[in-house]
Amino acid sequence: MATDIKAFQALSEHMDLLLDAICVVNRAGEFVYLSQGAERVFGRTPQHMLGQSMFNFIHPDDHERTRAAAQKIMGGEAQTHFVNRYLRADQSVAWIQWSARYFVDRDLRLAVARDITAQRQMEEERERLLQQLELLASTDALTGIANRRAFFEQAQQRLRTNAQLAVMYLDLNHFKQINDRFGHAGGDRLIQQAAQRLQQSLRSHDLVARMGGDEFVVLADRIQHASAAQSVAEHLYQAFGSPFVLAQQHVLVTPSIGIALYGHHGETLEDLLQHADNAMYQAKQRTDKSIQLAY
Repeated sequence: MATDIKAFQALSEHMDLLLDAICVVNRAGEFVYLSQGAERVFGRTPQHMLGQSMFNFIHPDDHERTRAAAQKIMGGEAQTHFVNRYLRADQSVAWIQWSARYFVDRDLRLAVARDITAQRQMEEERERLLQQLELLASTDALTGIANRRAFFEQAQQRLRTNAQLAVMYLDLNHFKQINDRFGHAGGDRLIQQAAQRLQQSLRSHDLVARMGGDEFVVLADRIQHASAAQSVAEHLYQAFGSPFVLAQQHVLVTPSIGIALYGHHGETLEDLLQHADNAMYQAKQRTDKSIQLAY
């Protein structure tokens, strides 16, 4: 083995021109050779790492995966794109991509290590931006709840696999008077507060979205019969039992709610929304409680 290490050392002048690091590890997982590029890659000098187990520097969460990869290499399976994380001397994380193979006759693993930290950071930033864009595309800007697009996407998906659904169409009674009295800014504040109450009143597996203006729609899941849908609607209605605060004034606003049941009033989202919308307008004509199940 000493002869092999001398051979690597003799080539070090040329290998140090590489941005990558050349590493030789023995069966125990100890570094027996590191090119000078190791300091660029690992953030530690080769002298500091030589003779130590690679697991002294690998991120703890990657130990198990690294052991599994080492076993594959020693079983004759070359690894050309294995990635794990190392901790630099300043405890920052370095993402390392490895190309490695095992030499049976020398009982050594030879690997080339490349620092791909900047690349991973760019990928993570790109993913974060994509998630932000997706959130913006599916969220109502005024209220922060789901918008029309997100509702249609999620509702269509659930309809393909679930028959125990109800759709509820809801709007705020006398909303125009609120706008006239408090202005559009006051109307917006009312819509924001109403959306918050609806969101807090729903069960975890239900969905509420703003369709536009003062109109909201709810997709209620696990609805086996009409009484269950009525119970959900009652709970939503009760969320409006206390007054809203607008311009330091207390204003009582109630909703009108129309309900359509999957199977009874249609099997497409368009049919369910149409029946729920019609039922909502019928609810507005009621003088008791503004909740109406579609005919």
